[in-house]
Amino acid sequence: MSRRRSTRKYTPYCELSPRRRRDAFIRLRGRVLADTPTFGGQFTSHQILDEPGRPVLFNQWFDFLFLGMDGRTIWNAEIITARRHFWDKVETLAWDRATALMSEEEQAAEFKLEFEPVGHRRLTMYRLKPRERRIYEAFGGLTFEEYKEQVEADIIHDEPPPVHESFRTDREYRYGIGLYIVVNAEEIDHEVVETAIARFRDQGETDWTAPGPIPRERLPYETEDATLAVLRAESTEKR
Repeated sequence: MSRRRSTRKYTPYCELSPRRRRDAFIRLRGRVLADTPTFGGQFTSHQILDEPGRPVLFNQWFDFLFLGMDGRTIWNAEIITARRHFWDKVETLAWDRATALMSEEEQAAEFKLEFEPVGHRRLTMYRLKPRERRIYEAFGGLTFEEYKEQVEADIIHDEPPPVHESFRTDREYRYGIGLYIVVNAEEIDHEVVETAIARFRDQGETDWTAPGPIPRERLPYETEDATLAVLRAESTEKR
């Protein structure tokens, strides 16, 4: 037995008996059919899709479940846009570069979560305590967030990371097989989800990465925070 498997506290779906996987498949099939009026009969989800009036920027990802072609597999999927994936990659690069300039003590203080009690009727609840503003010499007198935002902007301008459409599976999930989907779409809607399911099946329900990257003009030229700031300003003006 591998060390990884010996430390598990659950049995991954892939390692369940064929009978248990088939039973789970049948139960999900019933749920998918019951949710046909909402999702069209190809998938189901606990989330809302195609919400009227919701800004495009907030429709960049979606979690859903759908059935595999073998009668036993459940796909536990997350689908995200290329824009969302691009921003995630940029943030990871910026985070790594910023923290590399910090000492272990500085990192411990910066990322420490502190809570404070809040009275609620007869119960005591806790909320996250506001952090004190810390500036760093290594960041030119900026806070961590200010510096990270600056680095993100530089990465987007000078060295934007490539993004590919892809399917990536994860067989360690407790329920179903994990599936991470990146699509070249402005937002995630019903049509995009159904198209991704059909494409995944056409690829043989396996890992896949597009041979060429998504064109640069399809990806953001501003950071996520800057884009959200514009959206908030526009929303305030409409009030």
